[in-house]
Amino acid sequence: MQKPSAALPLARHLAYVVRVITDPPPAKSSPAVTLRSVLIGLAGVCFVCGLAAYNDFAMENTFLIGNFLPIGLLLIVLLLVVGVNVPLHRFFPAKALRQGELAVIVLMVLVSCSVPSSGLMRYLPSSLTGIYIGAAERRADWGPAVDAAKVPEWLLPKVDGATAAEKGYQDVFTQFRARAPDGQVPWSAWIRPIFTWGIVVAFIWGLLISVSLIVRKQWTENERLSFPLATIYQSLIETPAPGHSLNTLLRSAGFWIAAGSVFAIHSLNALNKYDPTWPNVPLTYDFQDMLVDPPWSFTSWGFKTATIYFSMIGIAFFMQTKTSFSIWSFFLLWQASEMMLGTVQLPVSEMMRQDQTFGGIIVFAAVIVYVGRYHWLMVIRHMIGRQRPGEHDGTYLPYAVVGWAAAICFAGVVGWLCFAGVTLGAAVAITVLLVTLFMVIARVLADTGLMFVQVNFQLHRAFYYPVLVPSEPQYTTQTNFFFATWFTELFHDLRESLAAFFQLGIRITDETVMPRQTRRSTGLSLIMAVVLALLVAYFVSWAGMLNMEYRYAQTSSSTAIVPNIYGVETSVRPVMLETSTAYLAHTLTQESRNPIANPLLQVGIGASIVGVCSVLRLLLSWWPFHPIAFIVLYSFATSKIWFSIFIGWVAKVVIIRLGGASLLKAGRHTFIGLIVGEAFAAAFWLVVSLVRNANGLEYKALMFLPG
Repeated sequence: MQKPSAALPLARHLAYVVRVITDPPPAKSSPAVTLRSVLIGLAGVCFVCGLAAYNDFAMENTFLIGNFLPIGLLLIVLLLVVGVNVPLHRFFPAKALRQGELAVIVLMVLVSCSVPSSGLMRYLPSSLTGIYIGAAERRADWGPAVDAAKVPEWLLPKVDGATAAEKGYQDVFTQFRARAPDGQVPWSAWIRPIFTWGIVVAFIWGLLISVSLIVRKQWTENERLSFPLATIYQSLIETPAPGHSLNTLLRSAGFWIAAGSVFAIHSLNALNKYDPTWPNVPLTYDFQDMLVDPPWSFTSWGFKTATIYFSMIGIAFFMQTKTSFSIWSFFLLWQASEMMLGTVQLPVSEMMRQDQTFGGIIVFAAVIVYVGRYHWLMVIRHMIGRQRPGEHDGTYLPYAVVGWAAAICFAGVVGWLCFAGVTLGAAVAITVLLVTLFMVIARVLADTGLMFVQVNFQLHRAFYYPVLVPSEPQYTTQTNFFFATWFTELFHDLRESLAAFFQLGIRITDETVMPRQTRRSTGLSLIMAVVLALLVAYFVSWAGMLNMEYRYAQTSSSTAIVPNIYGVETSVRPVMLETSTAYLAHTLTQESRNPIANPLLQVGIGASIVGVCSVLRLLLSWWPFHPIAFIVLYSFATSKIWFSIFIGWVAKVVIIRLGGASLLKAGRHTFIGLIVGEAFAAAFWLVVSLVRNANGLEYKALMFLPG
């Protein structure tokens, strides 16, 4: 309350005094970062990180994480909201978990979801073994390629052997893939890489968290990005009205009807797998056998066969209509272009698509920088102590702190790479490209809410482009190319990205915690909770992955393949194959035979498409195409979900046409029900598989979500 000026009449001074005396003091809100919220959050972290490797790779179940709406977290949230809070609100309301505490738990588990599977551990330990197993058992040129890269001993498990091939025959490596006879993990050999890789991982995480805190205000307040997935979490953890045990969402009939219907459909299909006498509800179309003649044969597999995902239909409801339209329409335009080019014998290769995506990413990132230029300059002013009076100084931590933290962590990643033998220029390039990819994915999630997001670009591909300079080709060193390729394989699977998970988590706390708390104390507490969650997640995830790899020679499901075979074998092949100058020369020769395959030309095409869409979207309110649709176009994820996005778009358009804003608002809970129902079905049948397997019974590997 502002004190009136002395020049004001006496009556107004008296009125001011009366208001000060009679107005009630501001209510003191309860803290969100409490001992119980942190302990429950850590328990959730241990559950997700401890179970993920076994569930995903030994059991071949629906991934416990697999996307930005992880079923492991949704299971925890539903347990706390329905199983714990409902009876507490009914009988001991003062003891119920508050909305802020639930938000802290969600934030801690969300960030930990970036560690145990595709975000890191699916590829880190497996690459440390797969590279050397490949050098020993596969092609003769793999070993020399690894030796030429001069990988430092301190990055690897402690084994004997002078060459990569000799190391590949050691038990530490071979038993990782083929199971140790006693099922025991050789911990003494793994202690060194756990801590040496932990250094660079910590720097990468610190860099991503710092950059995310820098962009938070620009994205959430200045540009007002919608964060659709945050809306879903906030609805689930919303505090019930006085006198109620269930919040608004859980008291909605539409929510329960939608969730129950989806659960029933998936359960019928699951039972059909066990016993064909149960009815099956078709959720997939497959025209691959029909579309075998030109020009249809030139279309992608994602066009010829598709599955309906109810969760993606629900998420499309929360997207802007133009965004969802852009995703499926771009996909169909891609198919049309494939048919036309294929007909005239100018096929578009995978590398050409990667180059187009890279061009699009560069322009998209440049547009992000340009639009937020005043905010970035403000952060720099704070870093050098020249902030202006009244300027915003960060919601969670001061901009000077997060700005310098980002700089220090960036230098830490570059320094680690240089210490490993990478040249300074290549180390900077790898770090910049890595952060760019992470933040682009975070931006896509913030703007669209796509729960399953990837981009079709391999980081090391950028090292090809200097070779194409006509006047003076610039070849990089073998070590540079090896580490660029290695980091590509470690961090290429951006469906479980820390930057996106963290952005989503702090968006939830923005609405549930920060408006009611003291900024500095609560912001610091939240960041410390995140750091603690990541620290626990790192070590628990290492234990979970190594235990799974050394205990299981094959999956428990009917496929009976090597667990995590993609991480152990498929993903490490490029690390050996694509790091030699001979491979580079061969690839460039092959690409030169196609008149439209020049990488720089394709980069320019992608940059032009995204640039035009970005500019027109900024200038023309009616422009229908979002540049994000091209960024994610060629990815595996988009091929899996485009059809469901199309159905969701149609449903939303029909609702708007029939009932307008009122019907759209009324349908909100129903579409959340589609999302929760599918996630709960996946979680339920995941538990069924675990229980049946533990009791020696056959189970079916069931996949309900894209991943």
